[in-house]
Amino acid sequence: MLGNDRVARTMLGVITLSSVGVGIHTLAMGQLLYGRTGSPAAFAFVLTLQGVAALCVLPVCGPLVDALSSKWVYALCGLGRAGTVAVIVGAAALVPGAGAVPWIVAASALLAVFDNVERSALFKLTAHHVNPDHATRFNSLIGVAFQAGALSGMALLGLILTWGTASQALVVDVLMSLCCALTMSRIRLTANEHNPPVSVRMMTRAVAGTLGEWRRMLIRHREDRTVFLMIVLCGGDFVFAQGLSTLVIPLTAEFHGGRGWYVAALEATFAVGMISASFLTRYLVSQRLLPVWLLGQAAAAVLLASSGTGAVHFGAFFLAGFANLNSLTWLLTSLQHYAAEGDKAKMASLRLLAIGLGTAALMPVVGYFAASSLGAGFWSVSATMTLFALGGFVVARHHRPGTPPGPQTGTAREEAERSPATAAAG
Repeated sequence: MLGNDRVARTMLGVITLSSVGVGIHTLAMGQLLYGRTGSPAAFAFVLTLQGVAALCVLPVCGPLVDALSSKWVYALCGLGRAGTVAVIVGAAALVPGAGAVPWIVAASALLAVFDNVERSALFKLTAHHVNPDHATRFNSLIGVAFQAGALSGMALLGLILTWGTASQALVVDVLMSLCCALTMSRIRLTANEHNPPVSVRMMTRAVAGTLGEWRRMLIRHREDRTVFLMIVLCGGDFVFAQGLSTLVIPLTAEFHGGRGWYVAALEATFAVGMISASFLTRYLVSQRLLPVWLLGQAAAAVLLASSGTGAVHFGAFFLAGFANLNSLTWLLTSLQHYAAEGDKAKMASLRLLAIGLGTAALMPVVGYFAASSLGAGFWSVSATMTLFALGGFVVARHHRPGTPPGPQTGTAREEAERSPATAAAG
């Protein structure tokens, strides 16, 4: 599967461990806010604010991550995440009722800063340290690792809630983040990222030169404008997943008696769909199928909007996870492949900017319609994914995978000329 690629295997372990905390965090935060406000709009607002925070930090973090060690950036973000979740735990424990909500919202915005910088570091680390022959498989397994950890976290949350509270369960997220930071600090990387020596002057110049760096990168990619459409489409998969996370709790409240285990079971079904798709990436992750998977997510939202039957809900969540992993994997792998040397983290930042902008622009729409009715919330998610699918048709027809812009020599050129589908076959 990944052969002797030690870095890839270690990173999958780190992502799995981190995702145990994320699985607890997502449901615990949703229940915490829903319990204190009685509205899904509160969680939608948190996601919107996280998108705004991403928009603020990502233009600068790309050039900085390109100039720094991806390993140490990832480890420090783990420490930052642990401290931020600890603030949420403290606020929930010390401030009663809705009074804690502003503190939780503010800390969640800071959490988005660490999460997005960490993703930029992971993107760069993958591009430099994971064997290119394993890139597509590794990117699909990132989704599997995340969902396997999240499933474990959800199961652990159920046990914790038997004796404690949602805010107390978040302590496990803190511990998982600390463990991941320690593991990353000890990982040994053999490839050279050609990072300059760290100094205040170097970091100041990196920030000051941000505008010029972005301008040079955009000029290099202007010959194939479908690349920018691909970056925009990356926002669709995340808006869709966040829409489901926002609506799953009121869905359970309306149709399944508000039983907490039902929320976990539906989220687990989404994870099973992603894991099932990961076994078929060789056949399903391709450019021509991109619009199919985006439309599949729209169809899943239609099923959830039009039925109150449990069997339909589970089937829709499975379809949602299955389609989500396929589209997400192709877009991620293609952008990693297409980014020139020295632009890996900046390409990651562009991708995350699209995700942040999509979240900031579209989650308030989902929250608005969800406040009207649950069905309207799901219909808004379906309409959003249909629009993204139209963009997917353009990419499927016109994108030309090829050599990344910039100087390429020897093996780098040969790898650059391989499509993600070819890499998967390798």
